Amino acid sequence: MADSLQPPQSPSAPAPTSPSPKSVSFDDTPLPAATAAAATTASGTAASSSATAPRPQPKRRRSSLKQGLTMPYVPPKALYSHPDPLLRRLRLRDGFGKDVDLEREFRDTKLVLFFFGATWRGSSREPFDLLTTFARKHPHQCKVVYVSVDQTEAAFEANTRQKPWLAMEWNDGSNMSPPDDVPEEEEVPPAGSTPTSAPLEPFLLAGDPDLEEEVHVQDPAGSLYLRPYSRVYLADKWTILGVPNLVAYHVPSRKVLTYHARWELLKDHKADATWAKWSRGEKVEMTIGGAAAPLFRWTKCTTDGDGILADFVHALRWSLGLAVVASAYAIAVRTGYMDDVVGDLSTKLTTNWLSSRQ
Repeated sequence: MADSLQPPQSPSAPAPTSPSPKSVSFDDTPLPAATAAAATTASGTAASSSATAPRPQPKRRRSSLKQGLTMPYVPPKALYSHPDPLLRRLRLRDGFGKDVDLEREFRDTKLVLFFFGATWRGSSREPFDLLTTFARKHPHQCKVVYVSVDQTEAAFEANTRQKPWLAMEWNDGSNMSPPDDVPEEEEVPPAGSTPTSAPLEPFLLAGDPDLEEEVHVQDPAGSLYLRPYSRVYLADKWTILGVPNLVAYHVPSRKVLTYHARWELLKDHKADATWAKWSRGEKVEMTIGGAAAPLFRWTKCTTDGDGILADFVHALRWSLGLAVVASAYAIAVRTGYMDDVVGDLSTKLTTNWLSSRQ
């Protein structure tokens, strides 16, 4: 039935021509068919040539917390191998600016004090002096690590060179880049010409997830390479909001004894007792009423064992003492136990002042 609807074709009839290719144009006047075909051929040739052309050199957007450019880079094993899960993540330098062998440096260490500090015009030198004296009393069992929050590298060098403590790496991506002095975009330097300010390792920065934290369970000897901590990551991890700040870490127990140690504990009359407790992995408690029979004993029920309430009372001890005396005096006057000497004196002074004004 369908065949009867089609007219029969003569064997000598020419074959039908194929339709011309269609093209789409966004111009006001459409191109002729021949021109469109040529344009289609040219675009196909350009696409094939662009596929084989070399890729342009990538650009790097400047970040205030930038990572290294020549990574992956693995330092010598002595700089990252240590059985302690915290110490193996540190990149340290000594007082001469040399890299620190972790196994050799912390061989007999019981206590590590992380000193988050910085200097500026008019800043106090007391924390630096207290730590210098404390570190020199126990040079092998106590190590001080300076975590710099300085604004310039010159200040960092002044606070670390020829000092009795170690220092975390300066070029770890923690430094803020001045927005006015650095262009928004810059070309990636060629291989082998890494700038001195760029970190060589992929340091963990603030907010970065630590995906290798549990690796230490399978590698207790600390022989595997893990991404190191930067200064800003350590401050974020321990919630360090200001400087100077002191964190006490007990190496044998692998516990942080305090995240905000009071500088009062390092002074001469308390330094020995503080060392005796910290070296045994004990937290220093605030007592009132004597060491033998304390009237009150406060400790914070979290990871920080120094006690927020104890710090509050210690800082406001004079104000709280005056408030107690004033309250006792007011109660005594109200109950008639004593005369209102202060009130009478105030009334007399007011009367004399008013009479002198007339």
